[in-house]
Amino acid sequence: MLRGRGAACRIRPWSNDPGVAQMILYNQRRLPTPGDVLRWIDQLGDRGYRSLRTGALNRAQARLLEPLGFVELQRLALLEHHSPRDVAHGTVPPTQRLLPGAHPAASVVDGLAFGHPWGLDTSAIADVCDATRRHRARWIADDDGALVAYAISGRDSRVGFLQRLAVHPEAQRRGHGRALVVDSLHWAARWRIERVLVNTHVDNAAALDLYTSVGFVRLDEELTVLEKRLGTSRP
Repeated sequence: MLRGRGAACRIRPWSNDPGVAQMILYNQRRLPTPGDVLRWIDQLGDRGYRSLRTGALNRAQARLLEPLGFVELQRLALLEHHSPRDVAHGTVPPTQRLLPGAHPAASVVDGLAFGHPWGLDTSAIADVCDATRRHRARWIADDDGALVAYAISGRDSRVGFLQRLAVHPEAQRRGHGRALVVDSLHWAARWRIERVLVNTHVDNAAALDLYTSVGFVRLDEELTVLEKRLGTSRP
C-alpha cells in the first residue's frame, strides 16, 4: 500500500506478469496529487518493477496521469442498465456458486477468453470478488462438469457492477454469457438496485451486442487503462 497527501493506492503485481505493477486507487472520488504519483513511481522503480499500469480510469483520473508520462493502453466502453427487475428469466443454463477452490479453473478460462495481458490470475479473481462490499460469483459447467464460463458481480450502496464475465472460446455462442449476465441483473434486482454498470473493450462487438440485447445502454463516457514505463525520465 502506498500513501500520499491526496489519496492512497494498493499495488499488486499484474496478473501473470510480476514485472508490471498494477495501481488500484482506494477511493475513486479522491485523486492523488501529481507529487503523490511521482513518489510512487520512484518507489516502485526501486522495487524492481519495469512499468506501472492502472485499472480502468475515468477521464478526470486519466487527465491527472497523462502529463506524468502515462500513455493509453486500452480504451473501454461503459454501459449502464436502469431496470434489472424487468429482465425476463427465460430458459438459461443453471449457474453454480464460484468458490475459491474453483478460482484456478476460472483463471484458465479467463486467460483463454481475454488473452495476454488481460487475463486474470487466481489472486486477481479473488481481488475482483473483494472489490465491492458485497459480491456474487457464479459459474457454468459443460456436459462433463468442467467450468466453461463465470461471472463476478458486485454492489456498493445503490449501484451494481458486472465486474467480470469470461466464457471459454470453445463454449461461446451457447447462451452461457447471457445466462450469467441475466443472473447478475436478477441478483441486483433482489437488492433493489436500479443502476448496474459494466465495461468492455470498445472493439469487443460480441460483448457489446450481448449487453445491449439485455437492456444495457452505452454511455458517452469511456474509461481508459494507462501505463508508464519505469526508469524513464520524468516529464
